[in-house]
Amino acid sequence: MKYRHTMLSLAMASSLLVTPNLSTAEGLAVLEEVVVTARKQDESLIDTPVAVSVIGAEFFEQTGFNSMADIVKFVPGFDYSPTNTTRANGTRIRGISTFSFSDGFESSVATVIDGVVMGREAQGFFDLYDVESVEVIKGPQGTLFGKNASAGVVNVRTKKPEFEFSGGSDVMFGTDNELRVRGTVTGPLIENTLAYRLTGSSHVTDGKLNNAFPGQDDVNDKDTWSLRGKLLFQPSDNLSALLTVDTVKEDNACCLPTYLTSNDDIFIIANAYTENALQLQAALDEFGIKPGKGNRDVAIFDDRINQESEAGGVALELNYGFEGGTQLTSITSWRDWEIDEFNEADQLSNTDINNRNGTEAESTQVSQEFRLFGDMGDSVSYVAGLFYFNEDVDADGSIFVELGSFGFFNTQLQAVRSVETTSAAVFGEFTWDVTERFSLIAGGRYTDEEKKGSYTRTYTPINPNFPQSEFLGPAFTGETIIDDQDFSGRVIGRYNISENVNTYLTLSRGYKGAGIDVAESANLNFVNEEGGLPVLDPEIPTLLELGFKGWFLDETLSINTALFTQSVEDLQSINRDAAGLTRNISITEILSKGLEADITYLPPVDGLTLSASLTWLDVKYEKFDDQPALGGADYQGGPGWAISFIGDYGFEIGDGGWDSFVRAEYYWQDEKNSSAGGEEAFAIDSYGLLNLRAGVTSPSGLYSVVFGVENATGEDYPYFVGGSTFAVLGGSATSQFLGPDRTYRLTIGAKF
Repeated sequence: MKYRHTMLSLAMASSLLVTPNLSTAEGLAVLEEVVVTARKQDESLIDTPVAVSVIGAEFFEQTGFNSMADIVKFVPGFDYSPTNTTRANGTRIRGISTFSFSDGFESSVATVIDGVVMGREAQGFFDLYDVESVEVIKGPQGTLFGKNASAGVVNVRTKKPEFEFSGGSDVMFGTDNELRVRGTVTGPLIENTLAYRLTGSSHVTDGKLNNAFPGQDDVNDKDTWSLRGKLLFQPSDNLSALLTVDTVKEDNACCLPTYLTSNDDIFIIANAYTENALQLQAALDEFGIKPGKGNRDVAIFDDRINQESEAGGVALELNYGFEGGTQLTSITSWRDWEIDEFNEADQLSNTDINNRNGTEAESTQVSQEFRLFGDMGDSVSYVAGLFYFNEDVDADGSIFVELGSFGFFNTQLQAVRSVETTSAAVFGEFTWDVTERFSLIAGGRYTDEEKKGSYTRTYTPINPNFPQSEFLGPAFTGETIIDDQDFSGRVIGRYNISENVNTYLTLSRGYKGAGIDVAESANLNFVNEEGGLPVLDPEIPTLLELGFKGWFLDETLSINTALFTQSVEDLQSINRDAAGLTRNISITEILSKGLEADITYLPPVDGLTLSASLTWLDVKYEKFDDQPALGGADYQGGPGWAISFIGDYGFEIGDGGWDSFVRAEYYWQDEKNSSAGGEEAFAIDSYGLLNLRAGVTSPSGLYSVVFGVENATGEDYPYFVGGSTFAVLGGSATSQFLGPDRTYRLTIGAKF
C-alpha cells in the first residue's frame, strides 16, 4: 500500500500553502487547496490577492508549538521582540510595528481571534491550543480589518463545535520540569441543531534563568491555564449562532534580561549616599556572574519579579444566509484584561540602584461588527460592513530609583493614567471579474475615532532625609481629547495566468489613529496645548506589492513570491533620547522593501515533503526630523536575510499499520541591530537554529508519541539587545533577552 503522510511542514512565505493536506491523483501525492479568510470571505489561498502565510492545526499538534514566539521563526517577514513585560512585547511584520510602554498607543500589528479585534496585542500572547489556523496577513489591512492593522494582521481561528462526538488530549514533559496538559471535547447536545466544544490547557515550567542568589527560585518561569467553551446553534441551513466564552490566567516570575556586557565604575554610584549602592561589576562578582553571549544568570530576590494577568471575554457570532447566496454576519464581543507586573529593573538585589519597576493595568473593550457578503450579478462580488469599538484602559505605574547621589534620584515615580478609545467605521470592498482571467478589486474604509486621555505623574522621596529628583521630567497633570477621521483603502489587479497560477498588483493605504503618551516617561516636548498630554500623529502606511503564486509539476510544487515596498509616515515607536532614556517618539518616515519567496515540493519519494523559504528585507529611516542624522540608516530590530528549510518524512513501521515520521526544521537569520543608530554594542550576530522531531501513531490513529529537541545545537542567541539601568547612569552595560536554550520535549497524545 502506498503511504500517504499529511504534510506538516511550515512553508514560510507570502500567500503560502503552509500546512496543506495531501490528496492522491493517479496514486501520486499532490498539494490540496487551503481556504483562508484574509479578505473576510472564504477563498482559495492561491486565488487570494493578498500576502498571507497560514499555519494549520496539524502543524501545532505535531511540533508542539503553542505561542507567537515559536512560530515567528518560520513565517517570513514576521518577527517578535520581547521586553520585560508583555504589555510592551510586540510582533512586527516586514520590520514594522509599534513597541511602547504607553497605554495610549496601539500596535501596528492587529491581533484578531475568532473575528474579534484584541485592543491590546498582549492578549494574543497566551498559549495557542485547539487552533484551526493562524493567518499572518502582511501589509496594511485597514480596509477590511481596520483597527490597528497598519503593518498587518495575525488572524487566529479556533476550532468550532462539531455534531459528532470526538475529542483528544495530550501531556507534554520537557526540560526545566516543563509540564503541559491539554484537552478538548466536542459533540452534539441536540442532534444536528446544538453542539458544544470545551477546551482547556495548563502549562508550567521552571525558570529559564538561573538565580544565583542563594535560596531564591530561578526566574522567567511559566504558569498559565486557560479554558474556552463554545456553543453552536444551527436551527436551519441558513442560520447559525456561535457563542464563545473564554478565560486565561497566568502567574509568572517573568521577565528579566541578562547582562551581555559590564562597564567600568560609574562616578555617580561611587559618590552615592545610598547605603547599599554597589558598582555593577562588584555586584556581579559577588555572585560569580559573568556577562556574555551565553549568560543566563541573574541574582535577585524572587519576590521582586512577578507577572500576573487574567483575560477573558464573551463573543456571539450570528450568520444568516439569504436566498441567492448573500450572507449577513454579526460579531458582538466584550473582553476584559488585567495585568499586575513588576521586576527588579537593575537585575541585581545586592545593590540598591533601581529595585522595582511595575504597572497594574486593566483594559475593558466592547466591539460590534456587521458584515454583508454577496454577489451583484455574475461578475461582481462584495463584502461590506459597519464596525464599532470602545476600550477603557486604566493603569498605575511606578519606578523606584533608590540610588541617591548629588541630589539626583532617591525617588519613587508614580504615573496614574486612563485612556478611552471609541472608533466607528464603515467599510467595503468590491471584486469585479472583468474577464475570466482578470479581476479588479477596490475597497475603502472611513474611520471616525475619538481618544480621551488623563494622566498624573508624581514623585515621592524614598529616603525623606535626602533630596530627590524628577528624573523623567517634571511632575504634572494633563488631559487630552483627540478626534480624528480618515479614509483608507486599496486597489488590486489580479490576473490568473492559468487555473493554478495567479499574480496580483496591490496599491494600499492604511491608517492607525493618533497615540497619547501616558507612559512613566511621557515626553512633554510633544504637548501641543497647555494642560494637555503628549500626542503623536496618526500612522499612515502606503504599500505597493507584486505577488506571484502557483502550483506546478502536477500540483506537487508550490512557488510563492511577493515583492513589496512600503512606507510608513509618523511611525509611533520608542527610541532612546540623548540622555539614554527610552521615550515614545514619532518617526517621520520609515521605508520597508523586500522580497519573500518560498518553495514547497513533494518529490517522487513516498512520504517526503520539502520546504524552503527566503526573505530579504531592507528597512531604513527615510526621514527622522527629531534625529536627522539617522536619515538613510537601517531601522532597528530586523535581519536583512532569513532562510528556513523543513524536511518531513513519513513512513509505515512494518505491516502493522503504525505510522511514523522524522522531521528537521532549520532557521537562519542574518545579523541585525537593536539600536536606532546601528551602534556596535547592540549588534546581534547571525545565527541558525535546528529542531529535530520524530513521532509514531498507532494503527487506529488514536494514540501518538512525539519526541523533539529544539535548538538542538544549543545556540545562544538573543532576541533583543538593549541598554540597562547602569547605562542610563553613565555606564556602557548592555542587556539581552535570550532565546530558549536546547530543549527536549516528549508528548503523549490520545484521541477519541
